[in-house]
Amino acid sequence: MKLSRYKKHIILFLVAYLVFTLPFIPLNFIADGGAERMTMILPFDTLILQIMAIILFIPLGALLGGFAPGYLFAPLMLFFYKKTIGFRMEFGIQERKKPDKFKGTWKGTYPALLAVNIALIIGLTTFARDFVVTPEYVGAGDMSKSLWPLVAFTSLIPFTTALSFGIFSPVWFLSDSGIVFTNKKKVKGTIDPIEVRSIGSLYHYILKGYAGIGVLISYIMFFFDIVNRYDDYSNPGFIITAILLPLIPILIALLSIPSIMLLDFFLNSRRKFMRNFAKRLGITGPLEDPLDFN
Repeated sequence: MKLSRYKKHIILFLVAYLVFTLPFIPLNFIADGGAERMTMILPFDTLILQIMAIILFIPLGALLGGFAPGYLFAPLMLFFYKKTIGFRMEFGIQERKKPDKFKGTWKGTYPALLAVNIALIIGLTTFARDFVVTPEYVGAGDMSKSLWPLVAFTSLIPFTTALSFGIFSPVWFLSDSGIVFTNKKKVKGTIDPIEVRSIGSLYHYILKGYAGIGVLISYIMFFFDIVNRYDDYSNPGFIITAILLPLIPILIALLSIPSIMLLDFFLNSRRKFMRNFAKRLGITGPLEDPLDFN
């Protein structure tokens, strides 16, 4: 597969990455690193370098989470589904040709929403206050009291990105494998409709639903917590927080483009891996007349 297939997406990623990193390079020298470090879970000893580390680790987290869990958990999920929920289903392989045009620009959106959701939830806990945020940002003073949940949230983003992509990765492996099933045998003798579905679609719908609804609830809870911490709503810190928080999923989705591209690039090898495992479970070849009522 030619790399020109991903040319536009590589450019989009580089633009997003440079926009959020280049300004910090001269600022780091001018401000001598800025304030002291904000978190204990990221390297470097200054605020600016830790912010740059967040931008650096988001793509790395997406890469790590996008591959390793897929190879580990997708076979387990297939085995579990076939032996439990799908024990009366008929399974097969649906051949789908890889599209000529890569359209995965925003495939990382739902994992990004899940990453933000998890970070928002953890960011308000005493665990985050005691083990994520440095004492300087939890100490006495109104500003410290107002900032520490936001510091915890942003510091956790690279780690929750890896986690969320790790949760979605097995589902993508299953969906991309082309393994499908029909309930024809199960509904025989009933008036229930015959369905043909992808083995990964059920898991995917559940994850997307939770990511979309969960992040909305978490945003509301987090926002009201920040509102309660700020006495002055005209405070620039409050205004910036209110504007930037909803944009974080977009940033994560853009910075995770390399992971999505590599998943697409290695599609055939991932398919082969999953289909070899499926063969051990007796899943081979296409479904025979999956919608035949007879």
